[in-house]
Parts: sequence; structure tokens; C-alpha cells
Amino acid sequence: MKNNLRGKIREFVQSEEGKVGIKSPLTLGVAAGGFLLAHAVVNTPQAEAGGQCWRDVDCVKPETCHNVDWFWNIPGTCH
Repeated sequence: MKNNLRGKIREFVQSEEGKVGIKSPLTLGVAAGGFLLAHAVVNTPQAEAGGQCWRDVDCVKPETCHNVDWFWNIPGTCH
């Protein structure tokens, strides 16, 4: 019974219908993951005045980031 079921599953996966059925969710997942990654990279929020920051680019110009403590992992503030 197990061998028969395994054989049918193997046959389906190797068939054209099985290949299309497996590729569709994989393609959708890769596309969605790429979109979410691009969205996270493009839409990085900037800190407002007095907001937390790690670098000067995190602040709105002409403010700069002050009092960052990398050792204790404490963000600074925009001034």
C-alpha cells in the first residue's frame, strides 16, 4: 500500500501537472518575498526631531544623530 501510494505521488510530481502545481506556489512566494524586501529597503523611516537614530542619515536634514552607544546598543537622538 505504501509503495503504491509513493509511486503515485512520485508519478504525479514528475508529470507535467505536478510540475506546474509545485512551481506556481513557489513562484508566488518568491515574488511576494522580493516585493516585501524591496518595500522594506525603499521605505526606511526617518526619525523626527528628538527621535531615535543610529546614524546621521536616520535624521531629517539638517539635524544630526547624537549620543549613540554602540556598546550598550542604545540609539541616539536627532538634534
